[in-house]
Amino acid sequence: MPDYFFTLNKEHHIGFKQLTKTDLGLDSNNVTHIGLLTNMLLFLPNDDVVKSGLLIYENYCEILNFYFDRILRESGKYNSPKIRSGKDSKNSIVVKIREIVNTDPNSNWYLVWVGLDSEEVVFWLIKEGTEDYQIAQKFFSKDKEILDEQSPSYNNAADYLLKRINFDSIDVQKDIEVKSQIGDLKHVYKRKDIEKADALFRETGKSGEELIAQYLEIEKKNGRIQSFLWENKSRESGLPYDFIIDDEQFVDVKSTRFDFDQYIYFSNAEIDFVVGKDDLSYSVFRVFDMDKTDKKLRICKSCNQYMNRINKPIIDIQQEMIAHNTLLETLKIGVKPIDCFINIQNPITL
Repeated sequence: MPDYFFTLNKEHHIGFKQLTKTDLGLDSNNVTHIGLLTNMLLFLPNDDVVKSGLLIYENYCEILNFYFDRILRESGKYNSPKIRSGKDSKNSIVVKIREIVNTDPNSNWYLVWVGLDSEEVVFWLIKEGTEDYQIAQKFFSKDKEILDEQSPSYNNAADYLLKRINFDSIDVQKDIEVKSQIGDLKHVYKRKDIEKADALFRETGKSGEELIAQYLEIEKKNGRIQSFLWENKSRESGLPYDFIIDDEQFVDVKSTRFDFDQYIYFSNAEIDFVVGKDDLSYSVFRVFDMDKTDKKLRICKSCNQYMNRINKPIIDIQQEMIAHNTLLETLKIGVKPIDCFINIQNPITL
């Protein structure tokens, strides 16, 4: 099985139900929740839980808030789990589901849900008669059903959901990587997802440098360069570049699991280094599609104009901090390659 960013919770339960008119707010009951099935999502607390959840519908995929609780019965047991619209919330799973359903309220609608390892929950909204509906019918035989590991169709359903969730959520994953690198923890993303993205980013960075070392060996063998030095070969050097080619070309390798346009991240030390160099003596080797079989490289040059422009407000902020007896030692920015480099070469398959 491929390595996925999002993985299923060890509970190993997948829920499915046809949504009622009451669930969808299409009758006169004015109910503000959607009922789920008992004996699922047991990893969540019982009362007034506010979590982030992933909603998938056809080509739509977004992380939204969901408000979850169960009813405490006279027996002392909790059951009847449900997700609520939330107070004054326009950014909740229930509100978004009802917004989508209102585009075709006369159709039958279905909901699949499953827990993730990060304790988020994924909700897959399905309209009858669509391709998604045909797929769901392969796994579920009733209008209300919970699949577990003993269910004949569980493995196929779990495999499909993992693939679907990770494929549809690429833009979400890209944004999580951004948040992990700039230190923004105020979004709805789980800390575990942020930490995982950061770890993957570091692993990808090391793997990207290894690929560039192999690429430069070939360049050297073919006589296109004379020599190169890999500064991080044995340990992280902390330098604002990773390679020196022919004793004069400084190369910083910036790698990503995603496409070329994913943000590149620079520290203030790296920006300061580039500002002090000739425009032709520094380049970024952008390694991308690292999750694919064919990893690619684009060599990006001529970024001094951008770096000089961005360095000025950084210096101003640092000086302002010093005036208050405060040091600003580490800063990280993200920028898309096309907004930074004037000269971007054609892709090379590594």
